[in-house]
Amino acid sequence: MTLLLLIAFIGIPIIEIAGFITVGSWIGLWWTLGTVLLTAIVGTALVRSQSTSVLARINEQLGAGEMPAQALFDGLCLLVAALLLLTPGFFTDAIGIALLLPPVRALIAPLLLAWAQRRGNLSFAGMGGGGSGGFGFSYSGGTGRTSGSAPDIIDGEAEVVETGPEKQIPPSRD
Repeated sequence: MTLLLLIAFIGIPIIEIAGFITVGSWIGLWWTLGTVLLTAIVGTALVRSQSTSVLARINEQLGAGEMPAQALFDGLCLLVAALLLLTPGFFTDAIGIALLLPPVRALIAPLLLAWAQRRGNLSFAGMGGGGSGGFGFSYSGGTGRTSGSAPDIIDGEAEVVETGPEKQIPPSRD
């Protein structure tokens, strides 16, 4: 995981700089800067409109007593898309715009779920379509302790006390 973060923090800026240089040589500095600014503005507007829809779906599903797993995943994708679109660069903008597309999110959801199941104690709750909540998952384990910590044990004794029929007091007629 550390190697992946290191590659991301070094690799993405290198890709973005190379993209700026390449696009700048094709269309010029001001058009390049204008394009980056335009993608940030358009992306923010798209994220805003889609997030309103996702919030409405979450509220609707919660009101119906359902777990809005797919809507929450869509909301997470929109958050990541917003962050990527606000980051200057063509590579991050391309990924951000891809995350705005529902078919791309539908492709990513099972892959992310499979990855999370391989990584830890994540159980598969179901995969469906048609507004029934989509995919879902739940965290099923772990001891809640960090490695090396002692378990919390409470030692005690219990005694079962049985009581007889209680004397009923008639209601007062005041």
